[in-house]
Amino acid sequence: MNKSYQIRSVKTPTEVQQCWEVVSLLRPHLNKSNWIALAEEMMQQEQYFIDGIFDNDQFVAFAGYRYMTTLHTGNFIYIDDLCTLESHRGKGLASLLLEHVKSIAIANNKDAVALDTDFTNNGAQKVYLKSGFKLAALHLLCDVRK
Repeated sequence: MNKSYQIRSVKTPTEVQQCWEVVSLLRPHLNKSNWIALAEEMMQQEQYFIDGIFDNDQFVAFAGYRYMTTLHTGNFIYIDDLCTLESHRGKGLASLLLEHVKSIAIANNKDAVALDTDFTNNGAQKVYLKSGFKLAALHLLCDVRK
């Protein structure tokens, strides 16, 4: 990575809005207004944090994560969202964000960092495995809205 990128915490409604271009790549089922409402609700009620990378004041990558405790994993950080603009992929930004979240987990005496990924997202899986993640479980989902 030639350029030195800085990771910043996203906290204000304006900053949440700036995330939309990247978020829409990862979560195309959302629209901008429900993304903003959901993100703000999650940040206020569920300890959801967003840390992002900006390049010339453009939001180009982000990690959305939360602190969790389960009997299976213990006290850990769960990464809900991780995405980079297509124009900035291949520059190590996802790896930088993963290392950033792992350092937060270590600083807060967490047991692990966990995430889920789509079975077909081979590019992201390579990044995760290279960053020290391992296949540890199979996540199953039953959509009850239908």
